[in-house]
Formats: sequence, structure tokens, C-alpha cells
Amino acid sequence: MFDSFPFDEWSDEIDAFWTFGPGGSIGTYIMTVLGIVLAIMAIVGWVRLEDRKLRAQAEALRAAGGLPVPGMDPGPGPSQPPFAGPATDPGS
Repeated sequence: MFDSFPFDEWSDEIDAFWTFGPGGSIGTYIMTVLGIVLAIMAIVGWVRLEDRKLRAQAEALRAAGGLPVPGMDPGPGPSQPPFAGPATDPGS
């Protein structure tokens, strides 16, 4: 078994392994700000992607007649009861 790893040279401080300088240095703050900005940009991008997908799906449903156009009478469809078929009115 090989036991040549230099454990004695390592520090228990995580700052010793930090590439951009010791803890509390300007490199630490720059990396933190960049990480926060990148996370916010990723969330905004994801929301915009999902919004585009939902709008495309709504357009496809409107084109197929399954979703009424805003501001117009929807006519018979999923938003109104059918002209024939089982009664939905419980009656008196």
C-alpha cells in the first residue's frame, strides 16, 4: 500500500485551497457576486423560456378551437355546455 500523500502539508482551513485568494479577499467577493448574477440570469432565462412555451401552446390550442380568443364569444366548446348530450341541469 502506498502512503506517500502529503497530508502533513495540507491545512485544515478551506482558505488554503481557494484558487482566487484567501477568504475575505476581493477574489472571494467577485466570485460570489458572479455566482449570484449567474443564478439570477438562469432563473430569468428559465422563466422566459417557459413563458414562450406556454404562449406557443395557447396559440396551438386557439388554432385548434380548444381555447377561446380573449375578448371574443367563445361559442360552443369546452367553456360552454354542449348543445346535446346528457343533461347537466339538475332540474326542479
